[in-house]
Amino acid sequence: MNLRSRKTAVAIAALIAVRVSAFAQMPGMPGMSHVAHKETSTAVSTTARKQIDSVAKAVHALGTTSAASSSGFRPAFGWIPTMGVHWVAGGQMMNGRQANVNMPSQLMFSKINGRDSLIGAAYAYFTATADTVRPVIFDGAPPWHEHKDLGPPGGTLVMLHVWFVASPEGPFAGTNPNLPFWALGLAAPDSARMRNAAFKAKVYRASLALSEVVDSSFLFPSLQERPDVRGVVVPRRDSIRALIPELLAAQQAKDTGRWDAAVDKAAAHWDAIYKAYVGTTRTNAGREKVEQVVRMLLGKHEE
Repeated sequence: MNLRSRKTAVAIAALIAVRVSAFAQMPGMPGMSHVAHKETSTAVSTTARKQIDSVAKAVHALGTTSAASSSGFRPAFGWIPTMGVHWVAGGQMMNGRQANVNMPSQLMFSKINGRDSLIGAAYAYFTATADTVRPVIFDGAPPWHEHKDLGPPGGTLVMLHVWFVASPEGPFAGTNPNLPFWALGLAAPDSARMRNAAFKAKVYRASLALSEVVDSSFLFPSLQERPDVRGVVVPRRDSIRALIPELLAAQQAKDTGRWDAAVDKAAAHWDAIYKAYVGTTRTNAGREKVEQVVRMLLGKHEE
């Protein structure tokens, strides 16, 4: 692979892979999980937790985007709903297997309290499609995920995320639905309730609805310019914005029913937006790509 191809591959990999305050968890309702490790749905060993803390400490000096830039990390594309912005150290990514746990090839930032905040790191490398052996760099061997369509011919892109902030599906999950909530100054959904499959699916859809007003430029920019899509998306975004004070009021009142009702509405708005995106694709390949990206953002990397 020549230098230009390598740079392109790094950027594409980062695209698809893709308030920090002491928020108190409100018992019995979707309160804000503290950004420090409170995953309740996926347990990790004490050893793995120490390793995560070690990574966070190792990259602490890169906790601002300016520091990351000065150290050779570059943002790829933009804010990815449920992943944030991937800042990539291309040289590390092209060095093959990621074996040094304290030298991640990517840093992940997202806005919390209106400020770009370091929320996690990622390890990524290209390898042959036939290579099924993955490095074990954390205790418990958390699974890596693949992006086969992003590798060079005969190759695949392999990734592992590690979250420094609360993640309802554990610190090694491929996605984190809390990010759009935090970006809008809202509390994260109750991580304990995320164990319920129906609640989890609703939260993920609501998270993507909120992402439409956090950053409307990322998802399918060419599709959203089509008149049929704009006629659906623009008013739906207005309706989603109107739900933000309702969600805030519900969390302040510790009113679970009120919060659930607002999240139900947000999820329904996402369903309509998604239908508009898919419905205006002009080829089967285009439709499949939209479906693939959305599956990934909904936490279904492997499907």
